[in-house]
Formats: sequence, structure tokens, C-alpha cells
Amino acid sequence: MARFRVAVGLLATWTLGLWASGGMAQEAAAPPGSSQKLILGYRMQAWKTDHMHDAQAAATQVQTLRKLGCEVKSAQHDGHSDVQFRTVYWKSLALDAPQQLEQWKAWLQAAGFEVVHALPAGTSNSATAQGQVLEVVQYRLADWRTRHVHQPAEVGQLTTLYRTLGCELEQATHDGHTDLRYRCPQWMEIELPTHEVAHKWQQFLNTAGFETKHEH
Repeated sequence: MARFRVAVGLLATWTLGLWASGGMAQEAAAPPGSSQKLILGYRMQAWKTDHMHDAQAAATQVQTLRKLGCEVKSAQHDGHSDVQFRTVYWKSLALDAPQQLEQWKAWLQAAGFEVVHALPAGTSNSATAQGQVLEVVQYRLADWRTRHVHQPAEVGQLTTLYRTLGCELEQATHDGHTDLRYRCPQWMEIELPTHEVAHKWQQFLNTAGFETKHEH
């Protein structure tokens, strides 16, 4: 119940930096000064179901999840509500302050989402409030790299991911495809919950051309 009371307060100060299109998160044109925004990426690939006995809390959850760009199903039976949700593709929030980021990160994790937030290398906290030691993957891409993408959905997904990772990004569309240029000249890092998840991220980054280091 507390999780959904928190959601009401978060919605009251809503500052999303994304719009949803065709099930894919796409970031809108960045306004002046947006480079100072804090980007929080999130995803939930498998359907999750919450059984809720408070109708108001269920309605708040549905509203929050839809604003986050999730697929949502809701049904009432036997005196409670079943709220199902997922977002197969990575999406992101562009937030104004560290407190907002921590609130949304806590809410998304409590709801079962994967979350990613990039930090300058060496500045992350290796333990959560619960004392769980996290895996840390560091990465850098000193020179511009270009990826030729033919599917608009893939352009949106990669744009979301690279911006979540703190990369510089340029794109140009021509001859039926998009040239996506990206780089990350400074070492950055992300905290991840398990060695398996960290290994998958490191593999993705290596394939995309990044230098990586994995601390655990």
C-alpha cells in the first residue's frame, strides 16, 4: 500500500522525458539545458500481476504504469483487482533532481522493474540500503561509432539505451535507414543486481564497441 501512496506524490511532480510510440520508448527533442537531466532507464519484459484489494490503490497503479508507457491490463473479481503490466522495451525518465531519481528508482524496483542509471566511474555506491552488494560495470567509448539501423523501432530502442548510458548521440536518416552515431569519452558505470545481469550488460557494451571493466 505504501508503494502506491508514494506513486501519488510522484505523479504530482511528473517530469517525464519520453513519449511512447508503437510500444517503443522514444525520447522527444531535448530542450535547452536538458544535458543536466538525470536519465533513469527501466524495463519489465515479462508480464507481472499484482493482486490488490484497495480499489483506489489499484487505480493509482494503473494510472502510473500507463504514464510510464507500460502495457496494462486490469480486471476485478472475487473482491480484488488484478493489475497486469509489462514494458518489453527499454524506456527512460528524464528527471530534474537526485531526490526525484532516487524516488522513482525505488518505486520502479519495488514494482519489479529492471532499472539502470549511469554515473561517472568511481562514484557509485556498491551496496544498497539493504546491504546487498551490487555488481559494477564500467564502460567508455572514446571515439564516435556509427551504427546503420533500418528499423525505426530499433532506432528508438538504441536511442533510449545510449542516452540512459550517458552517451553523446547524433542521428541522420537517409536512403531508407538511420545512421546512429554515439560515443562516451569519459568512463561511466552502472550498478547491477547480479553477476549474470552484469555479464549480459558487459557483453552488450562490448558488442557495441565500448571498452568495459567489471567490478564485483
